[in-house]
Amino acid sequence: MPYQYRVDALFEWIAKINGPEFGDVLDAGTGAHSLSWLATLKVRSLTAVTVEDWRLGELPSIAPGARIVRGEWTDPALLYGEQFDQVLVDYVIGSVDGHAPYFQYDYLERLKPHCRGAVYLVGLEPPPRDGSLLDQVCRVRDACILLAGHRMYREYPSELVSRWMERSGMKVTDVKRFPNRIGARFINGQLDVAKRKLPLFKDRALAAAMERQVEELRASALAQGDQTWGADYVLAGRV
Repeated sequence: MPYQYRVDALFEWIAKINGPEFGDVLDAGTGAHSLSWLATLKVRSLTAVTVEDWRLGELPSIAPGARIVRGEWTDPALLYGEQFDQVLVDYVIGSVDGHAPYFQYDYLERLKPHCRGAVYLVGLEPPPRDGSLLDQVCRVRDACILLAGHRMYREYPSELVSRWMERSGMKVTDVKRFPNRIGARFINGQLDVAKRKLPLFKDRALAAAMERQVEELRASALAQGDQTWGADYVLAGRV
């Protein structure tokens, strides 16, 4: 079944402050959710960049009129000489370390020459380290990623990313934080990530023990019901 846009308060806020005209749009790190939203807007053109090969079969059906580009922002030839009226950076900063370690510190400077108008950066505040069950969910997920030999996502606070935007030549014009209401979808999603890493563990006994821990934690976290925990944010900027 084709992916359909699910109403998102962050995207709706962006649409409100931007207005109806989006012009030439770049989704600088696209996924099904961001692209499905952009496909509902009035745009002149839509370019979406992904580093993940597996997305190439899915994305064209979500936005048939979009240009889907498989590329890595570490490549200086990617979209060379092209500029866009609106640039969406949707949870890209936190994901960069998994694909191009340490490049997140230079990512916005790399992106800036492609921007001739507004930049909307969506991010996740680092998860609270408060000892809660949701904190444990994130810690177990990250432990499984590391033990599988992979790199974790690394989230950065809005205050720091705002400084990075300013340093790169983007003037931050607005900031909006959205407290998260966390429930079964988040818990199952994060712990399913952890379980997918278990076959990659070299120590099979450790993998079995971790699987038990994952399922015990899942049961406990689901039993406590929805919780307000952490926050997402949008930084609006211009060049």
